[in-house]
Amino acid sequence: MAADESSLAAYIVYSEDWVGGEPVTVINTVLPNNVTSLTVSDIRATTVYLSWTASTSADVAGYDIMNGPNLIGTTAGTAYQVTGLTEESTYTFTVKTRNAAGNTASGVSITVTTVKLAYALSMNGTSDYILTPTLPFDTVTLDFMAEQKAGAFNAYVDASRGIPNSLFLRNSSGFDVLQAAWKSVTVDGVNQTGSAGSTVIVPKNQRTVVQLALPNAGKAPVLIFANQLGQIPMKGLLYSVKFSLGGTLTASYDFTKPFSGTAVPDQSGSNNTATLKGGTWVSQ
Repeated sequence: MAADESSLAAYIVYSEDWVGGEPVTVINTVLPNNVTSLTVSDIRATTVYLSWTASTSADVAGYDIMNGPNLIGTTAGTAYQVTGLTEESTYTFTVKTRNAAGNTASGVSITVTTVKLAYALSMNGTSDYILTPTLPFDTVTLDFMAEQKAGAFNAYVDASRGIPNSLFLRNSSGFDVLQAAWKSVTVDGVNQTGSAGSTVIVPKNQRTVVQLALPNAGKAPVLIFANQLGQIPMKGLLYSVKFSLGGTLTASYDFTKPFSGTAVPDQSGSNNTATLKGGTWVSQ
């Protein structure tokens, strides 16, 4: 008696049945169900991250990942990071369910364009920092990712050579402390002034924009990711640091475009070149 079609999906490669006393091969040709909810995230210059909801078929052996017509990888899970891409290029990726018999579904596709290759300045948390010249400002805006060291002091910014009590740091208890010279601090657009000193207001290992404001205009050389002695350095990535006075930029430092040497160019046009101590360029 021949096997019925509903049982074929359970066969790994083939099964033998008897027809008229002779053995025959029954090939499993049933296709597995496609995945659903294919999405792409963490889109970078050379990598993207694909994820999906698993196929509902009972005999799924894995998923084939296609870049156009080309197989670029397989996985038994429901996520896959595609690497080796080119910046600012468009790709169509397809995820095909594969069953135990080796049959593949038609696949679900998604198209994505990679972003332009960007960089950041990695600070090692032991000796790296940036020192600006004496600047007039009332606002400092830092775009960075912090990797605060547990049980130690970590300085975000310090202008106390010209403005007393202007250190912003994380203390050894893990709290972000704003000294009295600052009027306010906002973190990713949220005013966190009232929470400073009693809790964590700057997330760890997450790109964050912090804006510090003085009650009145000040003038000082400023240490970034260290205090004025070049001590208690912060570990993390710097993307940009901007100083402004009355809404007008007085200095702007961009770390998404590598430069050579220790002179940090001022993009504001004010020629307030800063000095880089250490640091390593990393691509994003």
